[in-house]
Amino acid sequence: MHELPLVFFTVFGQLAAGMVLITALCTFCYPQRSQLEKINWIALVVMAIGMFLASFHLGKPLRALNVIFGIGRSPMSNEIFTFGLLFGVTFAAQLLAYFNQPNQGARFGWIKRLAIKINQIPHLSVIISITLILLTLFFVWTIVLTYMLPTVKTWDTPFTIIEMYSAMFILGGAATAMLGLYRIGTWLFLIGAAVTLIVRIPYFNLMRSLAPELANAQCGWVVAQSLLLILATILIIFNGCCRQKRSTSLYLIAFFCTLVSTLCGRILFYNLWIIPM
Repeated sequence: MHELPLVFFTVFGQLAAGMVLITALCTFCYPQRSQLEKINWIALVVMAIGMFLASFHLGKPLRALNVIFGIGRSPMSNEIFTFGLLFGVTFAAQLLAYFNQPNQGARFGWIKRLAIKINQIPHLSVIISITLILLTLFFVWTIVLTYMLPTVKTWDTPFTIIEMYSAMFILGGAATAMLGLYRIGTWLFLIGAAVTLIVRIPYFNLMRSLAPELANAQCGWVVAQSLLLILATILIIFNGCCRQKRSTSLYLIAFFCTLVSTLCGRILFYNLWIIPM
């Protein structure tokens, strides 16, 4: 499948964006900043993997640099640029948090002094959090704009918007619940999962009306996506009910099911490419 690098890029990008979105929301009410920083470091690793895999879509990784010349006029260039911007702001926020600790970064000299001065800006954490929230939402919107093409009837539907944003919620929610943000991670996961499952039937019926033979050939992906997401939902709800003895293993299994489910849904999405003649 030629689009497989883009499958992983969009899914990993939405996973990282969901994690950053949730940690940014938590900075307003969650006292354990060190845990939020740990989640953001993991999100940065996920972003790096996603960008690396996306580079293979162009045949040769070095050709990925050509996206710079399309910023502003190419939806895909805007998508990759926004993703890079999200990575950069998240990384900068992590460095500022690191150097703000009294016993960290002393050997870096002027860098630590500069970070200390920047950290003295009033309400800096609020500014960074709001910026990250807006960037994550805008990044997913650039994905939507990349694929809602008027010439591709199976993509140019409101379901594309739902698909992209719900993926961010279920992936980010499952990941952050697994990493310790139980309440907000679970609730955002459940919202995303409910929306995804509710629209499966109307979405597939619309695809069958637009491209019957092509849609019918994708039934397996729809079933796999739905069953895996239902399984992940059951595991997360069950684990959430056991407040005294939450199992990290169950959250890990639920996250894996969510990730594979989203990959199935994205493969289905790309397989429904059709240009009416």
